[in-house]
Amino acid sequence: MIEPKSIQKLKDQIDIVDIISHYIPVRKMGANFKCVCPFHDDRNPSMSISQSKQIFHCFACKAGGDAIKFVMDYEKLNYVEAIEKIAQISNFSLEYTSERNFAPKENKHILENVNAFYRSAFYKNDEAVRYIYSRGINDAMIERFELGWAGDSAQTIRLLENEKIEPSEALEVGIVKQNERGIYASFISRITFPIYNHTGRLVGFGGRTISNNPAKYVNSPQSAVFDKSKLLYGYHLAKQKIFEKKQIIITEGYLDVIMLHFAGFTNAVAVLGTALTEKHLPLLKRDDISVVLCFDGDAAGINAAIKSSHLLSLNEIDGSVVIIAGGADPADMVFAGRIKELEELFASGVELGEFYIRQIAKNYDLTRPVQKQKCLEEIETYTKNLKNIVASSYAPLVASLLGIDMNSFSLGGARAQNPQPNSQNFINRPIARTQKDILEISILKSMLFNENFAAIVLDTIDEKYFLHHKDGFRAILSNSGESDEILLREIELDESAMVIGDEKKLLSAIANLKIKFYENLQLHIRSSSDSDKIEKLQKIAAIINNLKFQIRNS
Repeated sequence: MIEPKSIQKLKDQIDIVDIISHYIPVRKMGANFKCVCPFHDDRNPSMSISQSKQIFHCFACKAGGDAIKFVMDYEKLNYVEAIEKIAQISNFSLEYTSERNFAPKENKHILENVNAFYRSAFYKNDEAVRYIYSRGINDAMIERFELGWAGDSAQTIRLLENEKIEPSEALEVGIVKQNERGIYASFISRITFPIYNHTGRLVGFGGRTISNNPAKYVNSPQSAVFDKSKLLYGYHLAKQKIFEKKQIIITEGYLDVIMLHFAGFTNAVAVLGTALTEKHLPLLKRDDISVVLCFDGDAAGINAAIKSSHLLSLNEIDGSVVIIAGGADPADMVFAGRIKELEELFASGVELGEFYIRQIAKNYDLTRPVQKQKCLEEIETYTKNLKNIVASSYAPLVASLLGIDMNSFSLGGARAQNPQPNSQNFINRPIARTQKDILEISILKSMLFNENFAAIVLDTIDEKYFLHHKDGFRAILSNSGESDEILLREIELDESAMVIGDEKKLLSAIANLKIKFYENLQLHIRSSSDSDKIEKLQKIAAIINNLKFQIRNS
């Protein structure tokens, strides 16, 4: 967690003109500055920047705010990520109160130094250069993706010694490993691919052998800064185009990403394993992005597509699957000049749920009645976890695949329960997460990013007031497992809600949250058959009025 005083110190130091000009050209016009607005198709400079007020405003699309808001919107970052990005641009050292959401300061320089060393060595290795050229990658793409060469272990160890980097520090960020014989480099005789997280921070490397090493590709070991289950290679370069197109292309390999970018598909990224995981979901749920899964047609690629399509469809993410036949991959197709074919493939992929259902059907002999029944049961098990409209839309497909009448089965999806009103069980009744509540998320984000605010919230309210995000509140309190971690990351990445700036605003937000709770309780009691509901409604009205009075006089 970033120390609040450190954030304020950064705000006091930065100049909005310097921050915006880091991204786009800015020119002085009278008392203010002007630039082309990056948030809409702006042909004439519509954005005004006030240096005296430290704000920007677009007169066309009405975008506006301070430097932090600009970076949040431009980079598609949350509040904390934007703070860290501005600190990076401004060469400002933030202070942290805990280990959440940051890499230790003393380790931040290690990966950058090693990456510079690997890059400087790349063109000195003729074999590595020949291999990369043979795959169709030119010098411009080598530079853009910062390809490097890791030689023998001694070279890396010597670099660390020269930079006065302790072995324990290098171990912590995965540059070296350790066995009974001592310290050795994680990457030896490999082409290196630096891996950045979604905020643009270098967190690790991938390495490809050009010898007969059976491990063709290796990644940095799991560490405090590197978790391959939540990373997407190339995301930091693809991010802007992803949000422009509302689409992300996900492939299997580093070379696929590089060659797709070379061909103009600059919204392409790659997984660092065989399939997507739940930890990827917060990135993919941002801004209604559709996903195109483009995996190889081998057994591993098909299996990855099956797992990924299942995960995405169950989490209500729209998308499609593209399987390249004939043993080719996207990099091969670009190299062969089959770019138009790729465009057509990306535009005509099989919808995620349909792909998954078709793969289920392939596992059964549908000429045999018992096999057909088992296939239907497996499909029903899958669709019962989908929303009703989504599940029922697959009925014609299932009927066609199995050769059965649509009236002979039902693909009922998940339904929200609607029990008879009863004011006695209202408070503890769970509410389905079908609706996002900005106020609740804002309070939760503020708890995550400010320990003092978390204490105020816990002293003032409990989970019953969170009608839509009880699970988020519980996750903050416990943070005891992977599911909690994923949920907390979703809250942190949610750009619809801001972190509350001061204690007064926090208390006002808490009061409004209570009002929403009691107004909801009012509606519930009015529709109930409670004999004393008039008395209950009078008490609740008094509570609401008192809360509104507190807000007005705060």
